Amino acid sequence: MKHRHAFILLVVAAISTLAAPRPSSAQARRIPPGGGATTTKTTTTTTSAPATTPTGGQTPAELYEEASSYADNKFAEFNRKKLPFNPQQLEQTLQEQRRLASLNATQLSMRPALAGEDLYYLGMLYHLSGNEERAIETLNRFTGDKAAKSDRAQTARYIVALDLAKSNLLTEAEAALADYVAHTPRRASEHVNIEHSIAKAYRKNKQLDAAVAHAEKAFELSKTVEPTTANASLRDYWLFNAGNALVELYQDTKKPLNAAAAVMEELRRLALDDKSGRLYADVTARLANLLVDGGRKAEAVKMVEDSISQVKASIKDAGAVQELQRKQKQLRLQGELAPEITISKWIGQSPVTLAALRGRVVLLDFWATWCGPCLAAFPHLVEWHEKYNERGLVIIGVTKYYGQAEGQSVDKDYEFGFLERFRKMYRLPYGIAVADNDDNHRNYGVSGIPTAIIIDRHGIIRYIGTGVGGTNEQQVTETLEKLMEEQ
Repeated sequence: MKHRHAFILLVVAAISTLAAPRPSSAQARRIPPGGGATTTKTTTTTTSAPATTPTGGQTPAELYEEASSYADNKFAEFNRKKLPFNPQQLEQTLQEQRRLASLNATQLSMRPALAGEDLYYLGMLYHLSGNEERAIETLNRFTGDKAAKSDRAQTARYIVALDLAKSNLLTEAEAALADYVAHTPRRASEHVNIEHSIAKAYRKNKQLDAAVAHAEKAFELSKTVEPTTANASLRDYWLFNAGNALVELYQDTKKPLNAAAAVMEELRRLALDDKSGRLYADVTARLANLLVDGGRKAEAVKMVEDSISQVKASIKDAGAVQELQRKQKQLRLQGELAPEITISKWIGQSPVTLAALRGRVVLLDFWATWCGPCLAAFPHLVEWHEKYNERGLVIIGVTKYYGQAEGQSVDKDYEFGFLERFRKMYRLPYGIAVADNDDNHRNYGVSGIPTAIIIDRHGIIRYIGTGVGGTNEQQVTETLEKLMEEQ
């Protein structure tokens, strides 16, 4: 499976559109924060005060553009050079971007008599650097200027609401949401993101009724975003994210399974209407998981079988068919006792069997050193290990001898040594299990990597997911949270 920085560039671009618009000093194509329902052209203008630019210095807009475009430019460079993906390089690049934003914010804040759009760019730099407190303060000063252009002011209100929710200032976040709704232009994608962020904060605080109210609003709003060629993939993300968040809250509040299933069924209908094979496959897989967990496995198997026929007949998306067929194979295992793994050698872990791990939650990560998406999953795996290890999680990285290392054919002894060095290089805190053959892959129906298998404390398979991306990581986290609470 090939993987280059284009994948990460896509992910970073998608994330950046959710929170940090990047206007330029000339006329520019801008995707509004939250992904934006439309793509418009804007011209950077001043409001009540001109840009304060020292002789030979950068304008406030240029300082912000330099910082906000940093990661995109770096990943584009890595992609041109065809550099292999490195999770540490990804995190380093994002840290460099935050550092540059902080430096540019400091430089801009030292200029005298900042006003008007200067404050907008300063606030956006604070936001990009992760300084929510200063971002909120500065952007509120900007929106308090009656001469501020409505588009800029509304973007500022949007960012303020997000940063207040992130800072767990929920009363203030509610007020910021009301302020956003009271002004124009209102973008459905931004409104969705604010509602979702506030719902997430309420859920974290165990204020579930308030969380459900905002999650339901986010889901309703996500359906109002019109699909376009430019934003179709992001629209799918908003729909799935909003729907899945609502389903999780319905589960938290012990609502009947039919309530959660109805949300997923509605998303399936929308995906069919939009001819979105990817969304249809993702939602169908999520609904299948819900049904299996609810003791309705036979219904899940029949639904996936019917869905494959539906996609072939109406959407004609070969990729979606392949995903659904993979889910069909996985359903054979979900809800069943996990097959034992057969391992030749262990790295960083004493030999152990799944039977001996009963009472612990086990995450099997099927991976390979040459698989870029597998490497992209490392930061998440490390985070899950650090967060849940003391609560009973055991992560095992399951691989096998492929007969290659560092671009050349090697014997097993050399490959094993390479695996040892590889684990140290990426600072993986969990054990690696190396198999002699394909038995583990065959027993678990692994047809693509990375594949994550989550086994509960009773040895039952509760989750199977293939690939890397926001959806998969979110579902793994939610599954782990759920299983940590089970006795």
